Amino acid sequence: MLVYLDESYRAKDRLFIGALFLPTKAKRKLLHKQFSDLKKREDFLENGQLKEIKYAKITTNKRLRIAKGAVSLFAGLDNVFFRACTIPYDPVKMSQLGGNKNVPMKIKEAIIYTKATVQLLKSNLDQTTNAVLLMDELTRASGDKFDALIKAKLGNGNKPIFKHIGYVNSASPRNHLVQICDLLLGAILNEAYPTKSKLKIKFREFVKSELKLPTLKESYWKSKLKKIADKQHPKYNIRFWKTP
Repeated sequence: MLVYLDESYRAKDRLFIGALFLPTKAKRKLLHKQFSDLKKREDFLENGQLKEIKYAKITTNKRLRIAKGAVSLFAGLDNVFFRACTIPYDPVKMSQLGGNKNVPMKIKEAIIYTKATVQLLKSNLDQTTNAVLLMDELTRASGDKFDALIKAKLGNGNKPIFKHIGYVNSASPRNHLVQICDLLLGAILNEAYPTKSKLKIKFREFVKSELKLPTLKESYWKSKLKKIADKQHPKYNIRFWKTP
């Protein structure tokens, strides 16, 4: 199992985390090739190298086509799935975290992010061992101990969930599948905080249509127990959690 973890969007009053799960090397290689071929067909190149497509960069019709194409590739592969979680950014609760007022808020926010990340991954990797976790390079607060905490929770013991935990540059063609994770997470962000961009709105609506999702709104997903959401929407679903 290979898992790509996308960065958390710090959008207004919420944190967003997304993970793309690829169960086999064959699935990863196939999706990687299909995604590369899509970009080549669209001449989405710079100096002969594949360019990066992300939700924030859906600014032209060409980029919209590529983003839609990426979602269609994801939709067409069996057993490849996406899970996301979002938690409220509550400065009051975070300030009380651990009862230590001397800990900077950036560190406390990172601790909340880490807890949510662990919960998201563990809840979707039941009985999985020796998987690989690759994370988009993030800007972290100095001293947040994110790597150590993730490895302690998910990478240690007799049967670690992950045998390797590392970072990748999402702009690199070698690791560009994390861009699909970013796109899928971006649709949730757009639903929560609609933009004036017609292209991004079209993309969000395409994600819902292509993946047969009735909505991305919080009220729908909060009403679903995880096992029900996984059964009804095995390809793509969202968890709305309280601040851990």
